[in-house]
Amino acid sequence: MKNFSLSLILLFFGQITQAQITVSSISINGNIKTQKDIILREISFEENIKYTQEELSQKTEESKENLVNLKLFNFVEISNVEKDNTAEITIEVIEKWYIWPYPVFEISERNFNTWWQEFSDNNYSDFSRLNYGVYFNWENFRGRNELLKLKIRKGFKEHYLLAYEVPYLNKNKTIGINTNLQFFRRKKTHYSTQENKLNYFESEQYSSIDYDLNTEIVYRNNIHQKHKLKLTYLKSIISDSIAILNSNYLGEGKTSAIAFNLKYSFSYEKRDYTVYPLHGYYLDLSAKKYFSGSTQHTEILSKVEKYIEPINRLFIGSSFKSKYITEGKQPYFLQKALGYQDYVRGYEYYVVDGQSYWLSKTAIKYALIEKTTFNIPYVRMRQFNKSHYSIYLGLFSDLGYVINDEEKTQNSLNNSLLWGRGVALDYVTYYDKLLRIEYSINGLGEKGVFLHFSSPF
Repeated sequence: MKNFSLSLILLFFGQITQAQITVSSISINGNIKTQKDIILREISFEENIKYTQEELSQKTEESKENLVNLKLFNFVEISNVEKDNTAEITIEVIEKWYIWPYPVFEISERNFNTWWQEFSDNNYSDFSRLNYGVYFNWENFRGRNELLKLKIRKGFKEHYLLAYEVPYLNKNKTIGINTNLQFFRRKKTHYSTQENKLNYFESEQYSSIDYDLNTEIVYRNNIHQKHKLKLTYLKSIISDSIAILNSNYLGEGKTSAIAFNLKYSFSYEKRDYTVYPLHGYYLDLSAKKYFSGSTQHTEILSKVEKYIEPINRLFIGSSFKSKYITEGKQPYFLQKALGYQDYVRGYEYYVVDGQSYWLSKTAIKYALIEKTTFNIPYVRMRQFNKSHYSIYLGLFSDLGYVINDEEKTQNSLNNSLLWGRGVALDYVTYYDKLLRIEYSINGLGEKGVFLHFSSPF
């Protein structure tokens, strides 16, 4: 009996020591443009360090997710060859095409559905709400994951942009800087919200002009965490007519205003694929302080997301986002809440302005077609000749609430619970492209089919 017990003990401890594996080498293939140290920065394991089999497997999967979320590669594969308690690890990447000079031809609306409704109401003949121009995007500039942007856009909403993002300034690759200079001008400007719709003022001259200059310092002390400190200078100029139509557009009947704000944010990223997550979680907390004129308030913003796969091919995702303002009344141009970047599905045709809001989204979806890779015949360029796609069918439910403290409001959706639900079909493919077709029902009993080109969360 003693010998049997001793054998069990020896077997138990033997399994522990046997599981130790030393990473003897890390090889990287396929990085024609991307510098090796940019890839190694995202790797969770190191050479000459021992790991258990389970630890190495987890760190390999985590490293793959980190590299995918760089958005520099179409495909990432990590494999290892184990021999005599050592592992030779090989990282194989297929880079994207990084230089994108392309023409701009886009709608100038909050979403495609709003534009299409306006277009159809005008007998499909009003092309005034279109933008056109040229956009130059150089991703992975110098092979260091830097981003250079240049944009010249004319049309409904003119936009001129020069931006440069440098993720790594120091040797340890923990500090980065982003600089952005923008100029907007419009001949047709929305000046108020009435019956949950935007009212526009149109003239032959430019009715609104915005100058936006911001610089952001990024501190990334580990793979998953980021701290950001962003200083923004914003100058807005509007016509006398807009100031008369809405004296609170810039506040106190002003026709020009300068606003400085300082924003600090902290984020924790653990999603498998930021464009269309299926596993993991995400946290973002931030505070923004305005310093000038009638804009002296502070904004507290938060967002949390969680994604699980309870059974094979069935996924559940949920998010909660909120914005809280420390003071009451603000200029109209700062009161954007739901209906712009954030919205309750089913209410795409409406705008809900206010000082504070919260938004909850939940989706259950099934993978009709899991990620499928295929080669594209007759295309020789490595950046394009291999693609992938996946299709998901799901049910969703969104809840939102906007707080508007103004005494007089002509918008029935303020200060009331918004609920949208429906069914969605999502198509995901390479170069981070996504198409969503949704059939929604909102709390007003309205139904409709909506198209979107980004993640609902």
